[in-house]
Amino acid sequence: MTSENQIGRREKCKLFRGAASLSPEQNRVLNIFSYSMLFGTFAAMLGIILYYVYAFASLYHGNSDFNWLLGIFSDFVSIMNAALADSPYLLEDGASYPAIAILVLYPFAWICRSVFSSYAGIEGMDIDELTSRVIRHSEFWVALVLFFLICISSILIILIKKYKLGPIASLKAAIAVITSAPFVYAIMRGNTIYFALIFLLLFLLLYDSPKAWVREIAYLCLALAGSIKIYPLFFGVFLLRKKKIFASCRVAVYFGAISLIAFYFFPAGMGDFDVFLDNLGGFMSDTERLLSMRNLSASSLLYKLVYLFSPAATETTAFNVVNLAILILIFLVASVTAVASRSRFSRSVIASAVVILIPTISYFYVLIFQIIPFMEYLMTYGQLPTWKKRLYGCLFMFQFLSFFLLPQCFIPHALTVIVMMVLEEKEAVSKDLIPFFQKKASAKAE
Repeated sequence: MTSENQIGRREKCKLFRGAASLSPEQNRVLNIFSYSMLFGTFAAMLGIILYYVYAFASLYHGNSDFNWLLGIFSDFVSIMNAALADSPYLLEDGASYPAIAILVLYPFAWICRSVFSSYAGIEGMDIDELTSRVIRHSEFWVALVLFFLICISSILIILIKKYKLGPIASLKAAIAVITSAPFVYAIMRGNTIYFALIFLLLFLLLYDSPKAWVREIAYLCLALAGSIKIYPLFFGVFLLRKKKIFASCRVAVYFGAISLIAFYFFPAGMGDFDVFLDNLGGFMSDTERLLSMRNLSASSLLYKLVYLFSPAATETTAFNVVNLAILILIFLVASVTAVASRSRFSRSVIASAVVILIPTISYFYVLIFQIIPFMEYLMTYGQLPTWKKRLYGCLFMFQFLSFFLLPQCFIPHALTVIVMMVLEEKEAVSKDLIPFFQKKASAKAE
């Protein structure tokens, strides 16, 4: 009787309607990740607290080496400041974000409008100093908490609906997601990449709907995700796999329209577009960012490798040509294998890897897109070979444990993404592409 009542209550809850039970193996994996993420975040918090005590003691004795800590929420402050400006691209530290990425934070900036106006007349103040002033106001914390709650709850609700998780599984998944390193890092930065992930997840939830108007909303969501951070557009391979060429073209049209129309919400309109491109170009070619150990991009890995042997070589035309050729090769191989693969897991791994590796500047928070292949890994766990279960379990664990944030060196994380991408591309070639061409050759021979 109790069991029937519980089932009845679950059926009444729309969020869990149609939920499927996880297998014992899947439950075990989810348990391991949720408990590990929680423990890892707790351990990292202890380390961070000790680090802050040391930094405070150093500051007390006149050491300014730890002043960078004041800029932890600088992305959030920078974008809110840009959202309130007449021209976000003509500020002292001109924004390099697309207009729509700035607009999505306007409601949160509006909460802090009086705070920013009180510091508007101060000249020569960099973003770290502005952040250190803004975070002392209660309005900032109201905006940040709202930002966190809206983003996290949206992501969790979509994941629950997409993967048909029951109440207990949803709770465990929530713990694993919220306490995972990429999500912890993203909220520390307050980056708009959260919204790119939300719209991308909505696309993945809706694009296969039997209703045409729902599918159209999905295409619009993918365009929005791409307008905020252009590289999520690569997930359009899910459409190309189904040979939806016209739908892909509509996504491109929506993307162009949204990206351009967003500029008209600022007084300068399209007059800001050239300045935006200049700011973006400067941001992407910044030597310090390319050398940073926190940059996960393929370009950054190549730049650091060449720099070890010849710093001057990194400034040559030959280096730029080789770098561009490698990026094009990564993109083309990923495109062909992702479209050809019959495995949603493989396609998710490859698409997520492109989002992480292709941008010239790719900081740790971009790993939040790994939640997509992780959920596919969990859902298809029983179909994977034993070696892949173990290897990918270890790789996802390394990527998601917050404790590994502390060294501030994310090159190993980039290498794990490359390993996963190459393995899935190899499988797509051996299991899908080669049999496809063999079949065509046999048909011609007959």
